[in-house]
Amino acid sequence: MRAHTFSKSERLHLKHRIDALLRGRESFVSYPLRVIYRFSALQEGESPARVAVSVSKKRFKRAVDRNRVKRLTREAYRLHKHLLHDLLPPGQGVDVLLVYLEETIVDFVKMQKAIQGVIKKMQTVVEKNSGVAAPSPR
Repeated sequence: MRAHTFSKSERLHLKHRIDALLRGRESFVSYPLRVIYRFSALQEGESPARVAVSVSKKRFKRAVDRNRVKRLTREAYRLHKHLLHDLLPPGQGVDVLLVYLEETIVDFVKMQKAIQGVIKKMQTVVEKNSGVAAPSPR
């Protein structure tokens, strides 16, 4: 059984990586999330996918609300991240920024469906980039 953790090595936190991700601007929407992504070569000891979550202060004035949305998003990702890891070819990594778009807090079930939608769209992106059909998520 796989460990359902979300360790520091899986978090996108380095400024130069976030800057490079935002310069590339490859993105799509899986409502209520905008997904900005960038593929890169996987370094020794790195996680295949590194993820950050962003919630606008303009939409949620109270920090407790922004933190709630980030917790829901990270938890939904944590439970389904193995599907994303299975899609990536060996030696390839991906940096992902999940930007929350909705003006209200969605429930956990909707967030899980959004994350599953993100993974399905990432599958088509991986297939398009590699030219070979990636294995379908289980």
